[in-house]
Amino acid sequence: MRWNWDAQKTARWLTPAPEMAYLAERWSGMGFRTLLDNGCGPGRHAVYFAKKGFAVTGLDQSPEALEYLTDWAEREAVPVSAVQGDLFHLPFGDGSFDCLVDYNASYHTDTAGYRQAVAELKRVLKPGGEVFLTLLSRRDGKYQKAPLEEKLDRFTLQHAGGTPHFYAGREDLETIFAGFDFALPPREVIAPGLDNPTESIHFHLLLRTN
Repeated sequence: MRWNWDAQKTARWLTPAPEMAYLAERWSGMGFRTLLDNGCGPGRHAVYFAKKGFAVTGLDQSPEALEYLTDWAEREAVPVSAVQGDLFHLPFGDGSFDCLVDYNASYHTDTAGYRQAVAELKRVLKPGGEVFLTLLSRRDGKYQKAPLEEKLDRFTLQHAGGTPHFYAGREDLETIFAGFDFALPPREVIAPGLDNPTESIHFHLLLRTN
């Protein structure tokens, strides 16, 4: 999905999510340096991690978002590499990154697309690398209340405007993320929060390549 970030430059899209402070501390302590912000949007996480000393690449499909990220990084005087590309066919070599953030990004797809996205996350991470990602829960009210005809399969709900969204249950996580270890137990987080004007439920997952 290509989001119109030019119309979304509000405070909630420009403030880092609370988990980023913990991740910056954790990953610095682990000696991680190279970081991919996957589906970076205007760059709230890319700029945050760059200011913490990481070598950051921000990837998004939107040229408007990447232009905003580049300008923001220049204003903050931090180096960030802004790359236009597809979340499901990442334009990076195997083992390119120590760590990766995929915040409300790759689940904008159907079941086959999400499997491809997860395979790409694993491919571009170094052995022992970590990814923090969010994923819609099937306990989310929008999924629970959706009529059957809007569900393409038990994982995929067609949202208004035609964009599919991938949802999972807790019992699905080990299968979906085979090839990863859970660095922390999965959490279900109920919003509204920084990214959610209405209530929703997301898994917050910290995974390590094995």
